[in-house]
Formats: sequence, C-alpha cells, structure tokens
Amino acid sequence: MIGLRRDQDERVRVLVPRVATLEATVVRAVTGAAELALTATPDVPLRFLHRRKATIVPLTGDDRIDGRLLAVPGPHGRVRDDLLHFLKAVVPLAPPRAPQRRDEVRIDLVRPVALIPDGFKVGWLNGFTRNVSAGGVLIAGADALEAGDRLRVRFELDDEDDLIDLLARVVRADDAWGLRGLRLERLTDRERERIVKFVFARQRRALAELRSRTA
Repeated sequence: MIGLRRDQDERVRVLVPRVATLEATVVRAVTGAAELALTATPDVPLRFLHRRKATIVPLTGDDRIDGRLLAVPGPHGRVRDDLLHFLKAVVPLAPPRAPQRRDEVRIDLVRPVALIPDGFKVGWLNGFTRNVSAGGVLIAGADALEAGDRLRVRFELDDEDDLIDLLARVVRADDAWGLRGLRLERLTDRERERIVKFVFARQRRALAELRSRTA
C-alpha cells in the first residue's frame, strides 16, 4: 500500500470528503487493500463511512492513495468502531470525461508483455504490465514508444491459457519513469467482459484475503 514496512505499522490520515478526517494505523495490507486501526474515537459512527470514497495520506511523505472505505462486521450484527477496511480505488489511465464506468476499475498486475508496434516486420519489444483495466494497461520497459503509437499487446492474465492479444494505442508517455499508458482498442463485448471479470475477481480475492487475516 503506502510504504508499509513489515516490522513497523504505518500511521496515516484518512480523509473522507465533507464527512470526516481520521487518524489510523495500517495494521495489515495486501495488494489493493488494507486494514486500518483508528487511533482515536471518530466523531462519525463508522457505519456511516461504509462504501464512502476516501484518501489515505501518510503522516510523513507525499504519497496518497484514493479508494473506498468498508465497515468491518463485529459481533451480534454490529459494526466495529475501531477498524476500517480500505479498498484501493479505480484509477483511469486518462482523466475521465464522464463518471467512471464499471469496466474502468484498475488493479495492480505485473506480467511480462510482448509489444509489437505498427511497422515492425520481425520481432517485438519486451516489457512488463504495471496495472490493467478493461479499458487500458500501464506498462514499463517500452521507452521506444511515443504517445499516439499503435501496437499489438500480448500478456497473460491468470495463466498461459488465459492470453490477452489485442490492439492498443499509447495515450500517455511518462519519460521520467519509462511508463506508457495504453488504451485498448477494438475490444469486442466478449473481450471487455472477460477482462472486467478478471479485474473484479482479483479485487474480491484481495478483500477476502484481508478479511481472512482479521478473522
């Protein structure tokens, strides 16, 4: 999550727009999710923060992560008043022009990727995916690509039998970090739904793993 160290819990501030500001400690973290232990009794009952959008900011450093809070069930059907779960948010590749759609949910995913730019007669470029949604992919290791370049992109989702092989266009080039944002193009409804199901399955898996650690 936010620089969480294995042997030392991280103190953070939780900003809930127009509702509350909380201070907490990150006590557990998995890819895409974290458990937050509040360091003081909040002014707002935590049941009112369930599914609220929030931003986590460390007390030291400049990092920040946007996401959504989830109340933690307690005994006898009550909501715990000392814990919150935080699910890392959906982040589109390009600034959205409309409210975010279900298929734009983005998850971290590191996979080897083969990139075949238009005009390549033989061979391909090798890189790694950094995150993926049904609309786009963030990749590293493709410094030769520029904004506007079109290419074919190939990588695995869960295993070698679950291969993505699609056309894409570079919509963002971050030269400082060597990252390239790709917008997937000419997706069929079946291809889009396949990626959407994978993305949401990974989010559910992360949340289930987090809950199992608190059980």
